[in-house]
Amino acid sequence: MSEPIDMNELIDRLLLVATLNSTLVHFLLSSQIEGQVDPDRVDSLTQGLKRTRQWMENATTAEGIPESTANIMGLIVKRLSQIESLLPKLSVRAQTSSTAPTAEILSLLDGGHKAPTRTDVVTTETTHSDSGLVSVKGEEEQEPEEPYIKTEIEDDEWGYIGQQRRLIDQYSKRCHVLLPTFWYEVLRELHKYQSKSTYMGDVIDEPSKTVMRVIKGLLTEAPGARLLQDLSKRRPQERDLMGSEIERIERAVANYYRGVEGILKGEKLRVQEKIDEASATFDGFDWGGPELEKRIIKRFNQRAEEALRSAESDSDEIRQVILAEVSKLLCKLQLAILAEPRLREILTQMKP
Repeated sequence: MSEPIDMNELIDRLLLVATLNSTLVHFLLSSQIEGQVDPDRVDSLTQGLKRTRQWMENATTAEGIPESTANIMGLIVKRLSQIESLLPKLSVRAQTSSTAPTAEILSLLDGGHKAPTRTDVVTTETTHSDSGLVSVKGEEEQEPEEPYIKTEIEDDEWGYIGQQRRLIDQYSKRCHVLLPTFWYEVLRELHKYQSKSTYMGDVIDEPSKTVMRVIKGLLTEAPGARLLQDLSKRRPQERDLMGSEIERIERAVANYYRGVEGILKGEKLRVQEKIDEASATFDGFDWGGPELEKRIIKRFNQRAEEALRSAESDSDEIRQVILAEVSKLLCKLQLAILAEPRLREILTQMKP
């Protein structure tokens, strides 16, 4: 039998389950509306499910809980466990399936039965002109130019990448550098995008400066520098990211560029909408569990909040949108760190 549990605390835990249920429903509906499943949101939900399940599981054996209540809570724990095991599979299947996201999610929760695909409903789609002939696009008609493209090699126009590489090399003699290297790879990824827009310099420069502040803070300022020095004494040096870690960075940066696409296209900007999106993302900033070193995470949170506040107060609409997207980018990168076992383990080992 575990320690007694206060009934107010039990109510809080049940309310947490209700909140999580609402979040899952929102995820289900928004995925259907957007037409895609965001793997990072899947990661966030999986982590939330795991923590909630553990709390509920502990509560079922607490002293003073009636047997009938414990049985019902046990059913909740079982369902949470089932969803927790299914969610990680969703990202993989969503990338390879033409099934609508909602149908795919329901298919997984229903035991993996095949959901109807678009081809099951629509077999062919042909456009005819009034004369009965198939309409063919004229040869002279050209595809609209893309607002930006991604290249294989980064363009270190301002020397930021080389500068940060030298900084990491310098401190690698006394600091564990995997976490700074994660942010360094973010910097590289930001510089792999190109555009003919006159605003592209700002689109790259703003997040790059923020990321460089994060790297410098980790290596040269308290508490990061001391924690990374202590970590280097207990953990072998690691300087290369794994494929899954790189993929998370690529997804986060790709989302950033989709967010600033309107700027690069020269479209009318919906500034307040962008700020509201960034505010909602920041409100959901994931601090992880109690086992993690929160002082490092707090610095990431501060950088995201600074970008958001600057977006709210700046007088230039272009900068407002860029800064709002920078704040969202930082929140997504924090989520990526928590979702990767090695990086999460580092934050755990840092905690005294």
